[in-house]
This record gives sequence, C-alpha cells and structure tokens, in this order.
Amino acid sequence: MPVSPSEAQAALRDISKAERSSAAAYQYRHAAPHLFLWGSIWAVGYGASYARPRWEGLWPVLALAGADASFWIGWKSKPAPREYDWRYLGTALAVVCFIAAVFAVLPPSDRMQIGAFFPILVALFYSLVGIWIRGVRLMAAGVAVAALTLGGYFFLPQYFLLWMAVVGGGALILGGVWLRNA
Repeated sequence: MPVSPSEAQAALRDISKAERSSAAAYQYRHAAPHLFLWGSIWAVGYGASYARPRWEGLWPVLALAGADASFWIGWKSKPAPREYDWRYLGTALAVVCFIAAVFAVLPPSDRMQIGAFFPILVALFYSLVGIWIRGVRLMAAGVAVAALTLGGYFFLPQYFLLWMAVVGGGALILGGVWLRNA
C-alpha cells in the first residue's frame, strides 16, 4: 500500500519530534549529576556562610572542588574516544574573564550581592543551554533558580544565605531529580 505525501510528511514530523525529545532526555540525564553536585555545594557553602560568616575561604575551596568534580562527571559520561576539547577551557576562561570584568566595572558592595550574582549567572547558563537543546526542563530550572534567588535577596535579606542554602541548593537537587527522571 503506497504512502501519500501528507502521510509521509506527518511521519517525518513525528520522527523529528521523537528525535528532539530523545536528545533532550539524553542531555537531561547528563546534566542531572551536575545539579546534584552543585546543589550540595550550595547547601554546604551558603549554610556555612550563614552559620560562620568569617569562613570566607570556604567558597573558593568548594568552587574548585566542584569544578574538578564537574569535569570528572563530564569526562566519565562522555562517549569514547575521550579526547580533550579546547572549548571547555575556553568557555571556563571566558566566564572567569566576564566575572572579573563585571566586578571591575560594578564592584559588589556586600556579601549578599556576591551571593546573589553567582546563582543568577548559573540560572542564565541553565536557561541558555535549555534554549539551545530545546530542553524546557533545563530552562525551567534556570528560571526557578533566578526567581528563588531574587525572592530571597529582596524579601528575606536577613536570611538570604540560609535561604540559598536550603532553597537554592534544594532547587538544584530537585532539578537534578526532575532531569534524571525525564
């Protein structure tokens, strides 16, 4: 039985839609461990910053350990062959230069501004990646992190660091669960 042109077009549209859904689910499964990791780091870092404000040296240690762990997670999940891609280092350097430039032009006046800046930056990255991979869940995670950060910053300033430990870290961990189960 021959297939009509309209049936063929409909079948091709269905195949394309299934391909996009499969690619997004694949990306979600690879993003989920990173959200678990960084949610835990945020919970520890912001919790410690709230409990012990003088522990300013903890964040650089957590950030470096998190970056190393993120690299390792990405390396382990990357299909063979595992050759180094210069874009990872280039991206990291571009982000570091961007942050340095922003702080040079608009220096933060207190810890809360720094504590809000990085989650908003992370939320932007999650949203942009979600846009590029057509991943609605990753976009939603980015929007949620930004909204929760801004909500805590403006409406609960005295508890902002605790808010970010519980709600910010928790949002990333729950986002990881949501992505893993996509």
